[in-house]
Amino acid sequence: MADLSYGPLLYDLPGIIGGGITGLASAYYLSQIIPYAKITIYDARPRLGGWLSSKGVDVDDGTVLFEAGPRTLRPLGNGILASRLIHELGLEEDTIFTKSSSPAATNRFIYYPDHLVRVPSPAPGVTVFDILYTLFTEPAFKGLWWRGVAEGFVHPRDATVEDESIGSFISRRMGKDAVNRVASALMHGIYAGDIWKLSAKSLFEAPWRFEAEEGSVSEGVLKTMIEGREMTTRERTFAEMMRAPYPYTPSFKENMKHANVFTLKGGLGQLSDALVEKLRRNPNISFRTNTAVSALQPVPNDASAMTVTIPTAEPSSEPLSVNHTHIISTISPSKLSSILSTTDELRADFSPLAQIPSVSVMTVNLYFHTPNLHPPGFGYLIPLATPITQNPEMALGVVFDTAYAPHHSMADAEFGHHVGPAQDTVSKRGTKITVMLGGHYWDGWPVYPSKDEGIQMARSLVERHLGITEAPVAAAANLQSECIPQYTVGHEARIRRTHEALKRRYKGRLRVAGNWARGVGVNDCLRSAWDLVRELREEGGTGLEAVVEEKKWVRIKRVKKKRVERDDGEKEEK
Repeated sequence: MADLSYGPLLYDLPGIIGGGITGLASAYYLSQIIPYAKITIYDARPRLGGWLSSKGVDVDDGTVLFEAGPRTLRPLGNGILASRLIHELGLEEDTIFTKSSSPAATNRFIYYPDHLVRVPSPAPGVTVFDILYTLFTEPAFKGLWWRGVAEGFVHPRDATVEDESIGSFISRRMGKDAVNRVASALMHGIYAGDIWKLSAKSLFEAPWRFEAEEGSVSEGVLKTMIEGREMTTRERTFAEMMRAPYPYTPSFKENMKHANVFTLKGGLGQLSDALVEKLRRNPNISFRTNTAVSALQPVPNDASAMTVTIPTAEPSSEPLSVNHTHIISTISPSKLSSILSTTDELRADFSPLAQIPSVSVMTVNLYFHTPNLHPPGFGYLIPLATPITQNPEMALGVVFDTAYAPHHSMADAEFGHHVGPAQDTVSKRGTKITVMLGGHYWDGWPVYPSKDEGIQMARSLVERHLGITEAPVAAAANLQSECIPQYTVGHEARIRRTHEALKRRYKGRLRVAGNWARGVGVNDCLRSAWDLVRELREEGGTGLEAVVEEKKWVRIKRVKKKRVERDDGEKEEK
């Protein structure tokens, strides 16, 4: 990032609340454009990095890596920020790439009603007949093909409808079976959420627009195929900025070009750990862990400062107050609402924040000595329609962790699907999987399963679904409490009201970033931090501009690609 003109004093003492990937990235980008800024990062937890958490676990013949949270990143779109960060942190040689041609990229499954079903899609060795056979014979897709054909003849929604659930949207256009048997699985995998509550306007932006502007989703897709896709001017500007030459190593650039997903030798936790290490070397950046901020408000009679209030260890002592010229909050909306709501008037202003719910997820890692205990592929998701007898554990899905990273004992042909170092040091390759439990199924639960209960639930699930009866040689359960915000119906309106309240109350002194406004993934969090820091010089900003600003759409014309022969004799499109 180039140095920008932010003025000599305006942002010299910023405070960042939250030491997860968004907070760390905000500090990193801020230190690049305002090198003199004295930045303080506050986090209520003892450990920095938030939901990115990777741990090596000893087994009898080496170690295996368990991921408690996110485990892979996609290279497209906002993923370019992650790839640049990997370069700047010196992690290129530790990057593992899963090729787009690998089974982990081409084979995705759902479990319905009592067996795994490969989601129909092109792949090496998969014929058109195979795809049609699945569509016409599998119960999961029964009757859906003709609803897809007829979608273009369904009347669009009434113009007065401001938002609706994704379930309602798809049900109107393709029927409830498409929602409960298929689409709900996708929402389980991304948001761990209830498709009948999640916002179509916020999360299904393109189909939502297609219906309103073209009359149907299929018409919008057809127009995109013929004329090229549309993108906002903001996204086009970002894409043009990211297109500038960047000093990746040639091998890293080439591998990223052909990757479906990528990760690191030490897991995604290595990314946040390296970022923390980089920030700690900067004398202008300090960390205050185990420090929960209890209040946040402007300094009386000083429009240029904000006060962070920190409870002291002694109940009888006065809370500690620290002044900052600017605050960036990356904590959850409910926590932010609680520290802003110091009066009834403020509580009313920021009630929309308190109305943004989050779900809790337990991830259970299991490692077995026996290899290939699951079919080749990335994993499977479980839709709402799967009978409770097949999913009494209320699982969301299962990730086949062995599939997206190589192992030093893999055969050359199999290793060809991956590029990079091995995460596990075991002498012989086993089977590593992660079971995801809970999400919206646990809404309203006063108590969640214990770690031991979670492991038993996961073992029961994979025995029923995958026939795995052997005992794991290593297992771990990780409860991620309120980890994924839910973009429920009316989400954009709540964001807009929050933006207006922040702008009116704090006039740009308090800005927000994180996974509750523009996407829940790691790449989305990096983009949220990147945009916020770049827009600091815009007076009165909040960090929510990308959501609330009027979107201007431009169509990107399709460029016909030609196949060229590489030096190694393979052909590729350019």
